[in-house]
Amino acid sequence: MRLGAPDASGRQMPEVIDNADYLEPADLVITALGFEPEALPEQWQTPDLGVTRWGTIKAHFQTHATNMDGVFAAGDIVRGASLVVWAIRDGREAADAMLAYISASAQVAAE
Repeated sequence: MRLGAPDASGRQMPEVIDNADYLEPADLVITALGFEPEALPEQWQTPDLGVTRWGTIKAHFQTHATNMDGVFAAGDIVRGASLVVWAIRDGREAADAMLAYISASAQVAAE
């Protein structure tokens, strides 16, 4: 989709972009729908995943690492319902932490 030309009120309506559909392969897709956290440890068969009494995932505030090695969490599943700008910042921090984790793991494997 893309925004089309503005109408008389100045509003741009979405337009379909022809032939823009594609498939993206993935091992796991987590959809962000609803207002209450799912029972993730049970759904993913990971009973050791730390969660709060509200059902959100326990993660380090800056690295977003959970208590499970190589598992990171960010955004509303950690904070609870919050602002999208916080989720964006959390996602960026988590991505940086994941890159550092992967880089360190690759270095250890190469030694």
